[in-house]
Amino acid sequence: MVRFIIILGLAVIGITVALAFYHPPMRLMPAPEAFLDGDVNAFSANPALAVDPRIPLFYTTNRLPVGPRSNRLYAVVPGRDMHMGVATIRIGEEGTTWDRIYAWSTGASDDRRPFLNLENLNEQAIFETGEPLTAEARAWFADVNAVLMRSRDKDIIIYVHGANTTVERAAGQAAQLHHFTGRNSVVVLFAWPTAENFLRYSRDMITAFGAAPHLAKLIELLAENTDAEKIDVFTYSAGGTVGSDALTMVGRDPEQPDAQSLRIGEVYHAAPDADFRNFVDDMRDYADDVQRITVAVNMNDSALRLSQVVNRASRAGRPDMQELSPEATDWLLQAATDYGLEVLRVRPENIPGLSNRSHTFWYDDPWVSSDVLITLLFHLPPDERGLAMGEGPSGPHYWTFMPDYPEQLAKVMARLRQEGEVPPATAQ
Repeated sequence: MVRFIIILGLAVIGITVALAFYHPPMRLMPAPEAFLDGDVNAFSANPALAVDPRIPLFYTTNRLPVGPRSNRLYAVVPGRDMHMGVATIRIGEEGTTWDRIYAWSTGASDDRRPFLNLENLNEQAIFETGEPLTAEARAWFADVNAVLMRSRDKDIIIYVHGANTTVERAAGQAAQLHHFTGRNSVVVLFAWPTAENFLRYSRDMITAFGAAPHLAKLIELLAENTDAEKIDVFTYSAGGTVGSDALTMVGRDPEQPDAQSLRIGEVYHAAPDADFRNFVDDMRDYADDVQRITVAVNMNDSALRLSQVVNRASRAGRPDMQELSPEATDWLLQAATDYGLEVLRVRPENIPGLSNRSHTFWYDDPWVSSDVLITLLFHLPPDERGLAMGEGPSGPHYWTFMPDYPEQLAKVMARLRQEGEVPPATAQ
C-alpha cells in the first residue's frame, strides 16, 4: 500500500511538472457572434485585405534577446532595454488556403480550429532607457504609422498578455485580435518576461511590476511618433497588473508629457489578475486621463480563485468589495458616472457553452469576443452594444450578457450597417 502511494505521488509530481512546462501554441479562437449572421463581415471593411495565412504583427518586449536579430528568440528573464520588431504568425499548417481560414474565421467550418504558429521574430530596433530614439527606432515607428494610415481603424491597440505565457502564445493572442478586426486595426504586442512555468507564478508577478515602466514608455513613444487618434490598452490576466501599474505612471512622472497629450482611448482589462485594492487605487490615478475603462470579470474564474489563495488578496477579475476602504468604495460606486468605468460581469449561466470557471472567456467565447471587438472598433457604450444592466447588493452597477444577446447584437449590427460603419459581407 505504501509503495502504491509513493508511485502515485511520483506520478502526480511528474504530471504536474510536465504540465508546468507544456505550452502549446494558441488555436484560432471561435468566430465572434457578430460574424455568424451572414450579413456582417469585418474582412469586407478592409479594401487592402491581404488574403494570406500569415499575419504580420508589431511587437515590443523587455525580455533579454537571444540569437540573430533577423530570427530572434527572447529569454524568460528581463533585460534593460526595449526591443521592437515584427513577428510573423501563420494560421494552420503550411499550405493552408485562405478559403479554409475564411471559413474558420466566419464560423462556416466545423473542423478543429488550427494552431497559430510563430514563424519568425524579426527585431528591427532597440530603445535604450533614457536615450533618444535611434534611426532604426524612428524607422520602426514610421512603419507602424504607415500601416496605421492604410488601416480603417485609426487607433493603435497595445495587447498585454498574462503570466506563464510564452512569446509564441502571446503573439498568437495578439495576432488573432488583429485578425478578427478584419485586419483593420494596428495591434502592438507588449511581451513582458514570464517564467513560462506556473510553478514560478510568484516570480512573474514581480517581473510584471518591473515591466510597467517599459509599457508606460511605449505608450508615450507611440503617441509622440504616430498619428494614432487614440492608443487603446488591452490587458489580459496578469497583464492587468502590468497595464494598471503602467497607466498610473503615465503622466505622473514630471519628465513625461501631459497625460492628455498621450491620447489614451479604450482601456480594457479582461479577467485582470491584479491585487484588487491596488487596482482600484491605480484607476483613481488614471481614470480621468483615458476615454473609458472596461473591466471584464467572472466571479467563478478558477484561475483567479487560485491566484487569490497564492496572493492572499482578491483579484480585480474576481473582486471582493469588502477589502476596499469606505473611501475607495465610494469612488468606485461613483466612477461609472464620473469616469466612464464599466464593469462587465460575464455570467456563464447566461452564455451557452461557456465553462462556469472560465478564465479565457475573452477569446474562447463568441459573445464576449464580439463585445471586445465592438468596444475597440466602434467605442460604443454598453447599452448600445446589446448588454443589459444589473446591480449587485453591495457593489457598483455592472453590465452583463442576457440569454437574448444574439438578438440584441443583431440589432446593434443592423444599426451599424445603416450608419455605414459596417459594410455587408462579400464573397471571398
